[in-house]
Amino acid sequence: MALNEEEIKSTECVLSAECNVIVEQDETILVVPSRKVWLQNVLYTFTNHLVPALAAFLGNSLSKSLAPLQRIPLNLPSGVVRKRFRRVSRSRLALADGLDESRIEEGSDSEKMNESPERCVNCTVMHQPEAEIFADVIFVHGLHGGLDRTWRQGTWRVKNPKLKNLSPIRRHSTDDMYVPVPENFSSKNVGDEGRLKRTLTKIYTTIPVKVARTKDANANDNVDEVDETECWPQDWLPQDCPGVRILGINYTTDVLWRPLWQKRKPRTSLPQRSNEMMEDLLRLGVGCRPIVWVGHSKGGLYIKQIILNGWHAKDNQTVQNLYHQTKAIMFYSVPHKGSPIADMTFPFFRRSIEVMEIRTNCDFVLNLHRSFLEIFNSEEQDKKPEIFSFIDTENTPVGFTSLKFIAYESADPDIGIKCDVPLDHREICKPAGRDCFLYLELVKMINKSIFQKEA
Repeated sequence: MALNEEEIKSTECVLSAECNVIVEQDETILVVPSRKVWLQNVLYTFTNHLVPALAAFLGNSLSKSLAPLQRIPLNLPSGVVRKRFRRVSRSRLALADGLDESRIEEGSDSEKMNESPERCVNCTVMHQPEAEIFADVIFVHGLHGGLDRTWRQGTWRVKNPKLKNLSPIRRHSTDDMYVPVPENFSSKNVGDEGRLKRTLTKIYTTIPVKVARTKDANANDNVDEVDETECWPQDWLPQDCPGVRILGINYTTDVLWRPLWQKRKPRTSLPQRSNEMMEDLLRLGVGCRPIVWVGHSKGGLYIKQIILNGWHAKDNQTVQNLYHQTKAIMFYSVPHKGSPIADMTFPFFRRSIEVMEIRTNCDFVLNLHRSFLEIFNSEEQDKKPEIFSFIDTENTPVGFTSLKFIAYESADPDIGIKCDVPLDHREICKPAGRDCFLYLELVKMINKSIFQKEA
């Protein structure tokens, strides 16, 4: 366990009485009794290993709820029994201290100049129609999501007979919708798939499924079959909305809570990353036809930023088409006014830029949402895009507890139609089948905004 000069001074009163000091020509050797070394190592291990590890466990447990594959590595220094110090001049010592500080300082000017943020965006075409393309449906996931994680089939009713062709209830006073919860329903029922299934079965009333069709399309209308899928946009939408191209935007996310002793990776901000997304989308010809956006969690903020970028590009018609061609937007629990999860701090950890920019009511998210509302509220009614928002109303299990990832007020965009759903933040974007309302509402939106077919 190597000690620096300050640590020697701080332990001098403890060690000096039992230390033998051997002074040679160019070095000094401290001979310390093993008992003292053992006590010092115990204290060092507790303060520098155990406490950060406990904090890391809490931070990692929270992060796992956002991304099952995320880890927070703990590269902690190991202890050394023998301590050896070389005597050097004061000038050399000062120079060494200066070099140490520049090496340890994270986010220093020299580090920022030498390293540029890595490109972390990739746009994938999940389905390309063989015939004419009528529209582009673009999916954007949230933090630590992905095509194989965010947009997979839900499992919240998999252990029971499937709910067939069901829809939430519409309020009489407004166009908003909700999934009513019986008086004997509690949040504990959400964790019990069987109880949730039986509860919802009594609520919904069956409705026929209306599927958009082109002249030469021969899609199968039979939804009685079990359509199991690893990526529902890729497998289901081509059947129910033939003629649309399905695209997915993937992007990497840094560790949300990084230990202070680890070097921080240079990362792009949300506006910068949205520009990368725009480049990929324009390269694929997005903007030449109507667009339907689908976003989960922070993915919805990227969608709003891209639309705003298109609106501001007055001198670039190609970019401006990303705004003009927007016909519909589906939000799955998007933190329009930030997330309380981003406000959480842990000892010995710093938050990544991906978390910092979605703090509750921070200037960035509020200004982004204010600008988003202004451009669409100023449009004529017939030119406004269809906007539908699903809002999860239940806590999300995190380790030994549960947390509310997005507050209801934050998930409400104050525009369009919203629907309250008694599911958690992870399940809100995962329809349990082709007959699930989480999927059917998107199909209805595409049919109405692209094919002018009313449900």
